[in-house]
Amino acid sequence: MPLLIIQQSNASFPVRLESAGFWYGRAMEWAHEARDFPMVGYILLRRSQMAFDERDARRVLALAQAANEGPWRLPALVRAEVIQQEARGLAMTGEPLDIVERKLDEACQLVLGSAGELDGEVLSPYEGSTLRLRTASCYVEAGKPGRAADLYREVLDEDVLSRRDRGYFTARMASALTLAGEPDEAAEVGLRAAEIASATASKRTSRELARTLAALEPWSKRPATRQLREAVPSS
Repeated sequence: MPLLIIQQSNASFPVRLESAGFWYGRAMEWAHEARDFPMVGYILLRRSQMAFDERDARRVLALAQAANEGPWRLPALVRAEVIQQEARGLAMTGEPLDIVERKLDEACQLVLGSAGELDGEVLSPYEGSTLRLRTASCYVEAGKPGRAADLYREVLDEDVLSRRDRGYFTARMASALTLAGEPDEAAEVGLRAAEIASATASKRTSRELARTLAALEPWSKRPATRQLREAVPSS
């Protein structure tokens, strides 16, 4: 089966989302024409992830549930990713934490029971660090940013990410620390992310740092916050 790869570029964020939406639509047509129904489920997952980038909580949840409930069999690692995306949608739409965590536990058990799985047509790079990073995202959406910051720190301390990804998730950790009421530590972590963003020209990391700075506004007069603001160029 040919693989459809939609890569990130340095174009503006809305343009990338529009382009991704077009190609996901084409991929869905081709999957139906080929009667490749597991691929249909996988594309629904990817569209749910795109809806997260657009902050469309209801579509995040609806598309993830459609991927999970469709009449197809997805490999266990892909199902884990789908279930965790469903947890993120539940968190975004305000469902109780225990419901979100039940979904997260279900995804975790699938990953633990499927180490190295490569069966099926649809493959997933899902493994331990990815699981924890996306779990951290769920905790942010569920209003538990302190737990999220701990998970981001745990993965970053293992030094398993590429430099570009390290910058992005360091910025995500800074955002979580800000929401957890730790502005000075958040600004210090943000400065590390800003250094990597500058070295890698990562617009994704810069966008996340801009969100961190917006959340740090109540502490705008603190020295660490001012230093971070000076380090992050205005968009």
